[in-house]
Amino acid sequence: MICSSISLCNYRNISLETVSFSEGVNVLFGDNAQGKSNILEGIYFFARGRSFRGAREREMIRFGEKQAQLSLTFQKEDAQYPVTLEADLPHTGKKVLRRGGARLSGVREMIGSFRAVLFCPLHLSLVGGGPALRRSFLDIALSQLYPAYLDSLSRYNRILAQRNALIKSGSVTDAAVWEVYARQLSQLGADIAARRCAYMQGLERHVADIFAGMTVGRETPCLVYQSGALPEAADPEEVRSAGEKRLFDALTGSIEREIRYGATLYGVHKDDISIRLNDREARSYASQGQQRSLALAMKLAEGEMAKTVGGEYPVFLLDDVLSELDGQRREFILRSLTGRQIIVTSCEPAYFHTGAADAVRMLHVQDGKVLLPENERTQM
Repeated sequence: MICSSISLCNYRNISLETVSFSEGVNVLFGDNAQGKSNILEGIYFFARGRSFRGAREREMIRFGEKQAQLSLTFQKEDAQYPVTLEADLPHTGKKVLRRGGARLSGVREMIGSFRAVLFCPLHLSLVGGGPALRRSFLDIALSQLYPAYLDSLSRYNRILAQRNALIKSGSVTDAAVWEVYARQLSQLGADIAARRCAYMQGLERHVADIFAGMTVGRETPCLVYQSGALPEAADPEEVRSAGEKRLFDALTGSIEREIRYGATLYGVHKDDISIRLNDREARSYASQGQQRSLALAMKLAEGEMAKTVGGEYPVFLLDDVLSELDGQRREFILRSLTGRQIIVTSCEPAYFHTGAADAVRMLHVQDGKVLLPENERTQM
């Protein structure tokens, strides 16, 4: 998959700009706060339907303007013609999404069309950070690959929010009401857990291969999907079949405790990924360098899984992450992504001045504008 170009109008600090990309390495370089990450954020919006920085849509509109407009053109490997996705983000009201000029019903219909793997400094905490970050890693990756997963996750989160509201109100005493919620959450939760479990099995194999190349086979990682309320089974279908009853029993048997606590205590919203290195818990025993290497391997493996399931590599978006890595890891990530499209932001263009510099497209971003490479300016 190749991102051909993105056009941005009244987006963040960008008034009007169209950026074209090559099929290899594209470097958006410049000083801080010039708009490099804004461009990457705009691209990733079409993969996930929201900002990777957690911003609300109205916060992405240029100051003083009423709406922002984005347009992304990309090409799939097996497609004869490129595809264009568009988004209108108004300051008030609902956003409008289009594919090929036809209006979409919402984000759900857009996600999966354009696929991208994002790697930013936050992801360096995948191993040492909290479970929510690792669950988000799984949910984002799976949502791009499986529309049914996104449906199940959305419904689960909606029902979970309703159940938590009832718990906090303390006004429901009818056991039948709690059973209805438990049945819905256990059915959806078992499906989500089974899909996560299957994905983790494939991801672990890719992580092991990537990490072996990174460490010359000296260290062995192990990644396992971990759930407190589901059976510890290697077979995802066993998780699906046995997990529903386990979740139902947990949800119906802990209501008084949950009311005291003020939230739902059991379910896939509490699950995690167990990450071990050389048979020891990586979060506690791995060095910072080892944890970063594992996080790097997980993000690269996410791209491999996208190819395994979707048939082609996604676009790799690296947001100022190379400055957080040492020289050896920077070289490894760039070498590993040979033959894939990379769009990377950096304050250090010297990182890319190598013997293969002629294969790197350097785009200088300054005050919300993209300056063409010198050789392209001379051709105009």
